[in-house]
Amino acid sequence: MNPKNPIRLVVVLTFLWAMNATLPAQPGPAGATDSIVRLLGNTRDTTRISLLIRISEELRLSDPELAFAYAREALQMSEELGDSYRIGCASRSVAGVYSVTGIYDKALEYLLTALSEFGKLSDTLDIARCYDDIGVVYRLSGDFPNSFANLSKAIELNKKLRNHTQIAINYMNMGLSYLLVDSIDKGLSYFTVSYMIADSLKMVKEKVALLNHIGYGFSRLGKHEDALKNFYKVLELVAASPDDLTRSEALVNISRGYYSLENYPVAEKYAREGFALAKAKDFRYVYRDASRILSDIYARQGNYRLAYNYLTEFWSVSDTILNAEKADQLAKLQTLYDVDMKEQENLALRIENQQNRKQMRTRSLVIGIITSLVVVLAALLYMLNRMNNRQLALNKKLAAQSSELEALNEMKDKFFSFVAHNLKNPFNTIMGFAELMQRSADLKDVEKTRQYSGLIYDLSSQVQKVLANLLEWSRLQRRTFEVKPETVELISLVKDVLEMNNKEAARKDINLSIADHGSVFATADRTMVTTVLQNLVVNAINFTPVAGQITIKCQKKGQQAEVTVTDTGTGISEENLNRLFHFDFSQTRIGSAESSGAGLGLIICHEMLVKNGGTIYAKSKFGKGSSFTFTLPLASRPETSNEIKEQDQEQTPADITDDLLTSAVPASEAALAEFREVIQPQFEEVSRVLSIENLEVFSKSLTTTGEKYGLTQVVSYGRSLNKLTKGHQIDQIIRMLPRFREYINQIVKPA
Repeated sequence: MNPKNPIRLVVVLTFLWAMNATLPAQPGPAGATDSIVRLLGNTRDTTRISLLIRISEELRLSDPELAFAYAREALQMSEELGDSYRIGCASRSVAGVYSVTGIYDKALEYLLTALSEFGKLSDTLDIARCYDDIGVVYRLSGDFPNSFANLSKAIELNKKLRNHTQIAINYMNMGLSYLLVDSIDKGLSYFTVSYMIADSLKMVKEKVALLNHIGYGFSRLGKHEDALKNFYKVLELVAASPDDLTRSEALVNISRGYYSLENYPVAEKYAREGFALAKAKDFRYVYRDASRILSDIYARQGNYRLAYNYLTEFWSVSDTILNAEKADQLAKLQTLYDVDMKEQENLALRIENQQNRKQMRTRSLVIGIITSLVVVLAALLYMLNRMNNRQLALNKKLAAQSSELEALNEMKDKFFSFVAHNLKNPFNTIMGFAELMQRSADLKDVEKTRQYSGLIYDLSSQVQKVLANLLEWSRLQRRTFEVKPETVELISLVKDVLEMNNKEAARKDINLSIADHGSVFATADRTMVTTVLQNLVVNAINFTPVAGQITIKCQKKGQQAEVTVTDTGTGISEENLNRLFHFDFSQTRIGSAESSGAGLGLIICHEMLVKNGGTIYAKSKFGKGSSFTFTLPLASRPETSNEIKEQDQEQTPADITDDLLTSAVPASEAALAEFREVIQPQFEEVSRVLSIENLEVFSKSLTTTGEKYGLTQVVSYGRSLNKLTKGHQIDQIIRMLPRFREYINQIVKPA
């Protein structure tokens, strides 16, 4: 990793920022150290240790002093926790700082500590990494026998683990050690094996390094053609990457190979390319080497003027590099001094902290004993008082539960009596008609058989409605029932309910109308509000004679949204009006001869509205009609200038579908492609399996595609379909969905 490239460090800091996003922002510029410390301030100990080690590794080459401070802090915290694994990791991090600053004895000391800690855990993977690090440190310090021994141990352990990535790195380090002791053939053999492994694992960075090492080895053996092959491979590997440094180095290495082969024109070509790239990117070392090789090439060709010019460039850049290296050496010496001083300070602080902790432990022990005695006495008094209060509370609770149990038992008896009463007579009648139908069948009287079967069907429907209402009422009584409030536009909801009941109203020649006072928004569960409206409209149709009138009015009243369903039906007596919304388990018969029931529908409406923070009441004049009014909390209409939303509120699903079919075909090729590849397959899946999940996915895709390509009618259709899906209005969806095939056939021409 290039230490001057901060990308990886930025990633780490971004991760830290995400974990501590609640920290207050600090005004003004701040150093990297302050920022990191602030970001780590609230993390848990183990998390803090891991992050400190990670940051230390990122800063190791660019800022060794700061890297050392973080690694030491991580090691100190790990030792306080007694965490062997993190002690090992932190020790490796400290050793890495010592290694890059050239203090190899200290690096070895901390690596041996890490090796010992990982050995306690039998952590073979990290033990192998420690041996590899130790081998590299011995190589840097010039102790090659120990370098070979430790690298061999690393290879042996990684082979047992089948850790091929680390094996490739171990072989490369082994090859470098052999190269430094002039065992070039052995070094090349290790490089070759390492390259084969790296190539199979697609380790591009390692492959580039290995090819350069192999090319250098062949050059030292005088096999310049073999060296050129490897340098060319380097050039091929970095061809599509932005690694200009490696590319410029490869160009100069190729130039050296051709120079050694006395092919000066080709050598000049590659040297000039490498020179131009290195100069443009300010790669000083490559620029220096390219200047020298160009000077040598022109000297061999007899062009001494250019040879002199490039030699002058060479000495100028060499002086610059030498000055920079001297500055780096001074900085390195300063860093060594600072690191050593920091180490001594840390040692003194650790000793002082140990003494302080001993004193604090003694004081804490004395305070703890005294505090414990006081706490025990207080706890005894508290427990005695609490037991007394709990006993009193239990007595009260038992008395309340006893009363509640008696009431529940009484309600249960009445409930069973109610169910038996409302189901006994219909079943007796059904059995009677079934017996008559059987006799008619024996007499082959088809007309009477058809008549009796129709009566049985009607009675069965009534029983089914009673059972459905009982189940719905029971569901509402359970405490686990969940209300999902949202903003509901009541006028459009009323229109949907009236559309569902148009057929039944037309059968009785009843006129359904809406007194529209503008859009009214309420906060409630859409499905529950739909159920309430459906119950009230169905009751109004059932109890309104032929050629009657039903009117629904929506309006704002204070902070409430008010909906009134008025009919010209039979009306309700005063006695029945007072018990419409209370379940007293008495048989109820309200309405015309053809419309009777157990009276559960209005009770369910009342339960649903109460759960949504609303109310319901009724007014009636017997023989003249009834008026049912319910209220819901008013919601403010969302502010929007969006033409599509306004259109969705004003149009019915049928109108929106008609507008879609008459809209223009999208002109954009991208839109047509998205319809073919996304919308059409989703539509086919919805048509095959009509499920709520598929409908939600399909409707959202339509809305997104329409907004993306400015298709207003597609957006309206998608939103309307999504609204019906959330309301589980399957009958509306079944009417609306098939017509979409006409539109999709306009977009995607059938084959």
